[in-house]
Amino acid sequence: MSRTAYAILLVSVMGAGSAAAADTKVLDRHVANMRAGNLEGVLADYAPDAVVVTPPGLANASGVFVGADARKLFSVLTDKDHVPGNKTMQTRYESAGSDTTLMYWVQFKGTAKEVAGHDVFVVRGGKVVFQSVIVDPAKK
Repeated sequence: MSRTAYAILLVSVMGAGSAAAADTKVLDRHVANMRAGNLEGVLADYAPDAVVVTPPGLANASGVFVGADARKLFSVLTDKDHVPGNKTMQTRYESAGSDTTLMYWVQFKGTAKEVAGHDVFVVRGGKVVFQSVIVDPAKK
């Protein structure tokens, strides 16, 4: 299954489909805190039982982080080695329902270090309850 098909499947499973647009204030804050390397700020927007799915090996072997385990993931993603990429991150949102948003992102755009992907976010009650990180294959 392609990564885009996987994202669409996740969106439909998570209850997307409402005509209302998702509120992106939490995601704007998430991006700002990632750019700043603010671990506590990032974690503040996640529900205590949030599920975050990343490519395996990013911060653990499975790529699945539940609840407090998200601290390990975001400790890596906000460390001194990752903040330079976060600072260059450009984002674009696409609503997929009342609580679901696709966030397309690119870091180091136009350089040899360029990396891009998209995340599926489900935000309920002002907190991220689900996030899936999908990294695009490297350009050749």
